[in-house]
Amino acid sequence: MFVALRGTNFDGHDFVDEALRRGAAAVCSERQIAGSFDVPIVVDPSLSLKLSTIAGRFYAEPSANMFCIGVTGTNGKTSIAHHCAALMEHTGFMGTIGWGLIGNLHPSLLTTEDAVTVQQRLRCLCLMKQQSVAMEVSSHALDQNRVAGVSFDVAVFSNLSRDHIDYHGGFGQYALAKRRLFDFCSLTAAVINTDEPFGRELVSQLRGRDLTCVTYGTTKEADVSWVVDKYTRDGVVGKWHTKWGESDFDLPLFGDFSVANVAAALGVALHRGYPLSEITTLLKRLPYIPGRMETYRIDGKPAVVVDYAHTPEALRLALSAIRTHMDGRLICVFGCGGDRDQGKRSMMGTVVADQADMAIVTADNPRSEKVDFINRQIVEGFGNWDAYRVIPDRGSAVHEALKSASTDDVVLIAGKGHEDAQEINGKKNVFDDRDFVKKLLGLTD
Repeated sequence: MFVALRGTNFDGHDFVDEALRRGAAAVCSERQIAGSFDVPIVVDPSLSLKLSTIAGRFYAEPSANMFCIGVTGTNGKTSIAHHCAALMEHTGFMGTIGWGLIGNLHPSLLTTEDAVTVQQRLRCLCLMKQQSVAMEVSSHALDQNRVAGVSFDVAVFSNLSRDHIDYHGGFGQYALAKRRLFDFCSLTAAVINTDEPFGRELVSQLRGRDLTCVTYGTTKEADVSWVVDKYTRDGVVGKWHTKWGESDFDLPLFGDFSVANVAAALGVALHRGYPLSEITTLLKRLPYIPGRMETYRIDGKPAVVVDYAHTPEALRLALSAIRTHMDGRLICVFGCGGDRDQGKRSMMGTVVADQADMAIVTADNPRSEKVDFINRQIVEGFGNWDAYRVIPDRGSAVHEALKSASTDDVVLIAGKGHEDAQEINGKKNVFDDRDFVKKLLGLTD
């Protein structure tokens, strides 16, 4: 069966003839198709809403046979979903950095793939004997109904700040898209960050629903809260206070935002019935997440941190975390993606001017835009701050940052994290910040 939908770049209705030549037994379309055909043509204007459900039935309703955790929010989705999969047995992962089993992920093109691919991968995880899945759910996916046919058991909200305004048209519409994850009738629980105003509003809106709200945050009223005792060069030490009990923690992670991400996963696991003592033991050896505050330290050389931070708030949190955990000057290498929200570019410049000692502005994924144009918009946010250089080539920018840094300094390379390619004028050129750094530090040939 061929499903014809109008997309952002292509219209599936233009490929009906080719699909029939390739043997399609039927066609489902959003509108009437001119011509006569020897196969059934089913027209449904709301087809995009139903595609996820259709695909779910084709793949034998995989989400109905799994415990499905959906994670949404501006920042932290990857970390929370990854932590959930690491803490709970037989739990698969689907998100920005890949899909599959922790430690053996297959590449993903999008944070949340198209409706058919989502169901196909859920089916694969079922066949791999996974009893649960932790899945990132983007605002695009919710707006485009890519997960409409997924039976989510738990929805997690991390935080809300500016992102994807170019797509949604405004912050209010962006927030409403995130809110849709909590409307699924299959939900039995919601895990919500009540340090966030939107999170508190969400808890209030969910009152009266037949589901459990697990709150997390720094206030004592939260179901999962914490107190930090100290920050070290290796992580965060503190204590959990939960309605399931109390426990010390020693996390191999940087920043308060990282503790919050763990708290979200902790809330999910505790709701699932995992003992707090068992979880806190696992937390001591949490697997690292590719491109998320990934740190490289070599004696006699500056520390280097590679992170995916590509929003003003994520960048602020990453820089603040490094300040908290490490000494020395802080040098930030960053850029902004092309063909995306232009309004956040100067905001990111302002964040860096406020937090860093030095910056090198460079290319991120410029896509079809000119790098110089993007960088000029970033520099506008610096105001009178002049401790920066503009080096359009990303490799040269990273090299210069390491050359400029002393042994005690820290270099943050922000924006691309786990990505292994740079999108320039429709082409993906091989470039991985982590591989490049390892080579410069002498960790690889």
